[in-house]
Amino acid sequence: MDVYDFKRFENDALFKIEIRKKFQDILNIGFVDIYRHIHSRKEEYTFWDYFAGSWQSNRGMRIDHFLVSKELVNKVKDIKINKNPRSKIKPSDHTPLEIEIN
Repeated sequence: MDVYDFKRFENDALFKIEIRKKFQDILNIGFVDIYRHIHSRKEEYTFWDYFAGSWQSNRGMRIDHFLVSKELVNKVKDIKINKNPRSKIKPSDHTPLEIEIN
C-alpha cells in the first residue's frame, strides 16, 4: 500500500528488507506510524524518483513518516501529505508531511 510497485524498488536502498525490519522494530517498541493509523486504507506517497515520469504517473513510495508515542496518538488532529511543493519547478523528490496536534 505504501509503494506503487515493490518489485521496481526491491534492490533500492530505500526499500531494502533490512531497513524495513528496522522500521518495524521502532514500531514494535511502541511508536505509531500516525499517517497509517489515521489513513488506514489510503494509498498516497511522499517520494517519487525523477525517472520515467514517476511523479506524473503517481508511481512513488511513502518513505517519510511521523512516528508518535502511543500517549500522543489521541492528540493528533490530522496528518496529510502536501503534494504542492513536489509539483513546482525543480522540486525535491520528496514532499512534506504536515501534522496537526492538539
